[in-house]
Formats: sequence, structure tokens, C-alpha cells
Amino acid sequence: MKCKSCDGEALVRCSSCSGEGIDYGIHKCETCAGEGQLACLECEGTGKVSLFKKFGSKTS
Repeated sequence: MKCKSCDGEALVRCSSCSGEGIDYGIHKCETCAGEGQLACLECEGTGKVSLFKKFGSKTS
């Protein structure tokens, strides 16, 4: 099943630098190492979520 958080792309935009890779003018963003994107936490960077894992995480 396709991950809804990242729309199946496996990457999400960094919230610290808004996906630009630069934080506070000329400094490289430390959160994403200057790439502007991070692996999606919900699907662990695969772009897909199994049904069992999806339903299991909501009940925990």
C-alpha cells in the first residue's frame, strides 16, 4: 500500500530548512545534511506501508 505521508516517494521535505538545504542564510542545514529531503518516518524510506503495520501502529 502506498504511503500517504510521502505519497509513495519515500522522501519528505526537511521541516528545518523548508527543503532548501540551507539554514539561516549561508549555513548548511544540519538536520538534512544540506540535501533538503529526509527519509519518510512512516514508511522508513520505502514508499510503501504494509496493511498489518499500518493498522498495528494505530492500535498501539
